Amino acid sequence: MKQFVTEEKHIAATITDFETFFSFIDQQRPKLSQRMEALGKKDVFELNAKLLFRKDVSAPVYLQSSYPIIDLMFNLALLGGLYRKAGDDKADIYLESTSLKLQFDKLNNYEKYCFLLETFWTKFDFSELIRWGTGTSGQFTKTISKSKPGQELIKGSFSKRPDYEPLFSYLSVFVHYFSFFGFCSFEQLEIKINKLGKYNDSISRIYPTEFGVNICKILHTLKLRLWNFPYHSIMGINTDDKYYSLTKGPFVEHLKPLFPQNALLKRIQPEAIKPKEGNYTFKVMLGKSVWRKIKLSHKHTLEDLHQYIQEAFDFDNDHLYSFYMDGKRYSDDVYNSSFGDVPPYAYEAVIGKLGLYRGKKILYFFDFGDSWKFLVQLVDIDANEKEIKKPVITEIKGDAPPQYGNY
Repeated sequence: MKQFVTEEKHIAATITDFETFFSFIDQQRPKLSQRMEALGKKDVFELNAKLLFRKDVSAPVYLQSSYPIIDLMFNLALLGGLYRKAGDDKADIYLESTSLKLQFDKLNNYEKYCFLLETFWTKFDFSELIRWGTGTSGQFTKTISKSKPGQELIKGSFSKRPDYEPLFSYLSVFVHYFSFFGFCSFEQLEIKINKLGKYNDSISRIYPTEFGVNICKILHTLKLRLWNFPYHSIMGINTDDKYYSLTKGPFVEHLKPLFPQNALLKRIQPEAIKPKEGNYTFKVMLGKSVWRKIKLSHKHTLEDLHQYIQEAFDFDNDHLYSFYMDGKRYSDDVYNSSFGDVPPYAYEAVIGKLGLYRGKKILYFFDFGDSWKFLVQLVDIDANEKEIKKPVITEIKGDAPPQYGNY
């Protein structure tokens, strides 16, 4: 039997929609919503109309999370380091391309596809899938790999239970993802009720593609539980798994047999964080009308910033705190109170070595009982100014609220 080799046509739709997404972000520079830090309803509606994998909608009434493919591309752009969230002087948030995006643009389409697939498989947060166990992902890759291209897969084909098929109902979003990556196509059920419940079926049939059959033969051995970093942070990693040895080499090496010879030569090289000297000015906000600006040198730490936030808002500094570097409470990207017992600690986080950039937003969370949430934004890095020895509060707006009250 002739060995299958991926052609550009197998991945063209995936790459085309990603390029459309990138162009929209770069040209339109849409402002992200303050609360969700996601694209707004009008922006996702406009972007959706430009995509090949589009959602059937007639008005801009849905949040980004209701557009599976846009939401996926948005997250992969961030997880892959191609874009980052940055704020302006008004604390509005935008997506900003990085130096890794410049590397990405120089890759061929095969290399771009494999980078995006690797980011999906290793960095995407499959929280909903993990909640129900990763067996469903294994069922998908195993079933597809043993199917014939175009074969009709109906309810029960994956779970072997005709009455229970998560991929057709509450985990159907993953079918959208797999279809987007070219593994399959699918038919949706005609919905006869006004609102589809989470556990109602939304998919009637799945059809594997020739590309999907062959790549799922590889992905079925590259178990999600062994490669996915968010899964590891929750469940740990089983080094006794018979497939664990596969993780010792680069992910893309396992994909090479499926692609043309020498098609996967270039890779994106993550850039090491270089210390950046200068004086850093942070805007610490409790809403738009109450904020303080604090200047520190590159030699100071997040603990120093914590102490001056306390001084700037006249708090007693009598509770634990955390700096969530990605702005998301409970994330793993965090530095904690130095007098707590959960590392890494704020006193270890030297500001000039954190890879911070203008517009970077951080969540400073103080007092886990009263839950004070301060938005901290880096507004300036002055490399030419004389290094300050002691942090200083440079600007004040609004009266600080009482620490113990009903603010």
